[in-house]
Amino acid sequence: KDCLEGFYIPDAFSPNGEGLNDLFRPLLFGDIQSFRFEIFNRWGERVFHTTIPGVGWDGTYAGKPQDTNIFVWRCIYQLNGKTAEKKGGTVTVIR
Repeated sequence: KDCLEGFYIPDAFSPNGEGLNDLFRPLLFGDIQSFRFEIFNRWGERVFHTTIPGVGWDGTYAGKPQDTNIFVWRCIYQLNGKTAEKKGGTVTVIR
């Protein structure tokens, strides 16, 4: 069988501690060779970054919950045998 390959990311999340939809992270399917995921606030400050697939943002910055707002994200990844991909967009934090 062919394995599923692809990228999916939601456009909003609600980090309110109820255990549902508390982390914002891309879902990346395939044999991941490299990965970098970053989130920025409206002033261009990087509020989150990781190079570990599956690790997500909990909606905080410097230990403080961020208010309802729109944040910019960027993800650069490469799957085995493929060229590097760059994706970007926005996410809304809903409190």
